[in-house]
Amino acid sequence: MVFCTLQPSPIKDILVLTMASSDGHQYLTDDAITELIGSLRTARDTPGLRGLVTTSRLGSFCDGLDDGAGAGRLPDREQAARLAARVGEAVRLLLEVPAPTAAAVSGDATSLGLALALAHDHCVVWEGAAVGLPEAARGRPLPGYVAALLRDKIAYARLRKLLMLRAEACTGRELVGTWYSANDPAVADREVVAAEACELLEGIDVGDGKNYAEARQAMWPESCAAVGIDITLPRPPSREEILHKEKEREKHGVSDLHRNNKNAKSMQINMCKTS
Repeated sequence: MVFCTLQPSPIKDILVLTMASSDGHQYLTDDAITELIGSLRTARDTPGLRGLVTTSRLGSFCDGLDDGAGAGRLPDREQAARLAARVGEAVRLLLEVPAPTAAAVSGDATSLGLALALAHDHCVVWEGAAVGLPEAARGRPLPGYVAALLRDKIAYARLRKLLMLRAEACTGRELVGTWYSANDPAVADREVVAAEACELLEGIDVGDGKNYAEARQAMWPESCAAVGIDITLPRPPSREEILHKEKEREKHGVSDLHRNNKNAKSMQINMCKTS
């Protein structure tokens, strides 16, 4: 069964990437990750792209690696680390797309599936969808890019702790108005989630796609660095440079004050002469 399909949406130049597996979990197996990476590369390199929406067909949005509930088995730590690194490549590609991206989360997004959703610029989430990171409860580590995405994309420290340290899941309805919600309230009908995501991207003026991607990367440098994107940020000023600027500011401030006082005295003298 084909895991990924990449098709044009009804809105011109917006593509829809749909994940689908036979069990409805969209587990990220080796083959599934290979298809996902290939589809994201195709989307990234599509001329004239105005937007990319990632969604799923039935069941979950994505449940990450197989947790043993499906037909497969829970991967050992070495295999899990290798697969997680490959998912990191998919995250990198999403951060490189030269157009706005949106995750249409019409089902649960857990584990590395939540990381995929967070890697998009926007998320439109069905109110019944659960998002969570159950790894803490399973005693399994998460790759560094997951923590980076949480810090970059979730403003509330308490929510980050609930998701990553306490392994608590939250539904779209419970999280209305927080990091992911493109509309308020969360989408009540899962069948229209992808359509709403496409409409959201339609209203965004992209301009130059390369500049758009660079602006995104500058906005979330920690996530980019975690997946190997080299972001060159301006070097922060040294202590010596800061002190020099302060002295220059004080120097010019004194000069300005002296000049203003001198001008005021000249005006007073002229007024006396006129009188």
